[in-house]
Amino acid sequence: MFGTLLVPEAVLSECLHISTCPDAKVILQARDTGLLEIRSDQLAAVGDNSPALGAGELVAIRLAQTLNCLVLVDDKLARRVAASADLRVIGTAGVLVMAKQQERISAVAPLLHILQTSGYHLAADLVERILQLAGEQK
Repeated sequence: MFGTLLVPEAVLSECLHISTCPDAKVILQARDTGLLEIRSDQLAAVGDNSPALGAGELVAIRLAQTLNCLVLVDDKLARRVAASADLRVIGTAGVLVMAKQQERISAVAPLLHILQTSGYHLAADLVERILQLAGEQK
């Protein structure tokens, strides 16, 4: 779908904070098989609109600026900062919709449910819009 994913070291560290969780094992496997390419952090200024962003968001946006590529961020403020830097932005839900459109997954709704029960916050109107885009209207 995307080929190799470029991941800044700060993002990898955030994702592997608890190295024994199942998600961490999947991330490490993706790194070890070459699906993820880890890049050194580039903390050059993103712009004046980023006072509350975390290190992961900052370096991901900076990497996308450097390479002029799509950036995957879910945080609302990070998405605004990336968009204001004229970057193309996609979130986890957007990746799921693309995967469904490309027939890589059969349904988005169950995966959204798993995300939500794992603590991933999605507003009800956003879920409705995502399901409409995926052709899974409630």
